[in-house]
This record gives sequence, C-alpha cells and structure tokens, in this order.
Amino acid sequence: MAEVNKEQLLNCALCPNMCRCECPVVQVLGREATAPAGKARLALMLEQGHLAWNEEILEAVSNCLGCRGCATLCPFPELNLGDELLNTRLKSKEAGIGLPACNPYLGTLKKFGSPYGQKTGTWPAANKGAEVLLFAGCTSTANNPASIGAACHLLDKAGVTFQLIDEDCCGYPAAVWGDEDLARQLAAENKRKMTESGASLLVTNCPECWLTFTEHYPEWNQEIPIQIIDGPSYYLQLIREGRLELKENELTAVSYHDPCIWARVAKKVTEPREILRAIPGLNIEEPYSSGEATRCCGGGSMFQLSFPQTAAAVARRRLAEFPKDTAIVTACPFCREGLLQEGRPVLELVELLAISVK
Repeated sequence: MAEVNKEQLLNCALCPNMCRCECPVVQVLGREATAPAGKARLALMLEQGHLAWNEEILEAVSNCLGCRGCATLCPFPELNLGDELLNTRLKSKEAGIGLPACNPYLGTLKKFGSPYGQKTGTWPAANKGAEVLLFAGCTSTANNPASIGAACHLLDKAGVTFQLIDEDCCGYPAAVWGDEDLARQLAAENKRKMTESGASLLVTNCPECWLTFTEHYPEWNQEIPIQIIDGPSYYLQLIREGRLELKENELTAVSYHDPCIWARVAKKVTEPREILRAIPGLNIEEPYSSGEATRCCGGGSMFQLSFPQTAAAVARRRLAEFPKDTAIVTACPFCREGLLQEGRPVLELVELLAISVK
C-alpha cells in the first residue's frame, strides 16, 4: 500500500484553494467538505488520528473524479490530490468501512472479473501470437460493444493482425473502492494472460485502463512486459502511414471532448484533432473548455456507479459548454456514457473512424 504524503496534504489543506473553481464536484454539490482542500483536510485529520473513519467521511473523500481539474490552479506542482485521496481511502477497508452504493459492484467484480456482471460480451481470443493485443475494457464490453467492433474493423482495414484475450477488469475500480488486494489479483491475472499472448504491443481505447497499466501496475509489482499505446496515437499512426484512408460520412460538424486522463496525464490533445481533421468534409467546433483546460464529464474514477446523481449533474454542466448543433466525439468509454445524459449524439473516436474509413 502506498504511503500518504502528509506534507502535500497539509499544503493543500492550508492553500487559498482557488482549485474549487475547477473542481466539478464542489461546483455541483456546493459542500466545502467535497472541495479539494476540504477533502485534503479530512484526509490529513484521518492520517493524524484526529478523525475516525465512518461512512460520511468516506463518502466525502471519495467525491473525487481524479480529473486533475484542481491541478490547473494548484501552486504545488508535485501534489496529485487524486492519488493522495485514493491512498487515504485504501485505509478505510482496515477500519471495516465501505460505501454501501459501491459494495454490490465490488461483489460483482470479485465474482465475474467485471463490475458490470457476467462478461456476456467478452470477445473470443483470436490470432494468438499476433503482434498487437487489443484490450477491450470492461466498460466498453458491457455498455458499448460497438466500439470494440469498430476498433476491430479499423485494424482489419489497416491490415493489422491482432488478438483479444479473455481479459478481466484492469483492477482500477477495485482500488477506487478500497480493495487493493482484489486490484492486485486482477492485475496479476491480466499480466499473465497478456504475457502468454506473445503480443509486443498493447492498444487500449480506455484512458483509465491506460493509466492503470502504465502507473498502477508497476506500483502493484505487475508491470506488463509489452509496449502500451493509447488508441488515438495508434490510429493516427495508421493514418499517417497510409494504412487507413478516410472518406466523408453523414456527419458534417463535431465537437471533441478531451477526456481528463488523455489531456492532462497523457498529454494527448493534438492527436485526436489531427484524426478529425483527416476526415474530409468534417467541421470541428471546440467546446468552451478544451485541451488541457478540459472540464470533466463526471465519468472518472467509477463515479457514474459510485455517485450516479452527482455524475449526471457534472455531465449536464459539461454539456452546456458544447455548441448546440454538433455531434460530440470523445475517446473514452466513461465519457461517452456521461455525455449521453441529454440525448445528444455521442460517438467514441473509433466509431467515427469506422464509418469514415474507405
């Protein structure tokens, strides 16, 4: 278990707290306990023994989307409040405290390897030994299998031999919900299957999975011996190499929503837009906040399952920043789910590419 950095929590707790202007949770809830500094103060007092765990405190420190919005106005560049709160929450299990809303999903994750239940949409293994391993992700498998079909279609069109495995959830939801032991078990099983696949390149369209593979797996001593690449970068590479040729489609105007992890952690803001500009006849209209200044849609850190009403309110706040007459395109299965709140047409980037490829 990672140690909580008390010095950084103290820095956050005593700061003037301009970050509350960018925290989507406090903007929606209006509760000081859910502001970045409010959560830091609670976490610090828990660490110092001034507070004891209970469900109310756990709920407050769990009200974090991991979006790094607070970091855009933070004077402490080394502070990652999302990780500090996560490390704090992991200790709630020792106190026997859990979020009632999350417990059913955690039980389902233990039973089926997915928080959504039995993996009825799991894709069969194919082309064992192929160089490219496509990681479907439990959210896409359960909620939007069409995006997985779209990714397979693109790889086929580009002449890429690829494979899928009987994957489990990447493990991040288990960590978010306070069960790091389960997260490590899922990581170990995925690492075993990935290693046995013989692939040398892993492609994922999910930013949460990417972050888990690149940052958390090494922390859990489960580093994957395969090069990991994000979907937008990989599909752009195929376009640049001439292996994917694009054509016009029925869409004429789109707005791109930057997922927080791709924009602020992976720094992938130009790649998706270059892909969109490569589609003939497509007009791109930016939302009010974009690039690294993006605003969260409420989908990070399993928030749509843990706090569905708050997640929906955050999504509506984000939707108000988009032009009225455009389809929304994003590169994250969680963002797609959140942005569907008001019936707007929302596509994952791979789905748009699939209908645009010759």
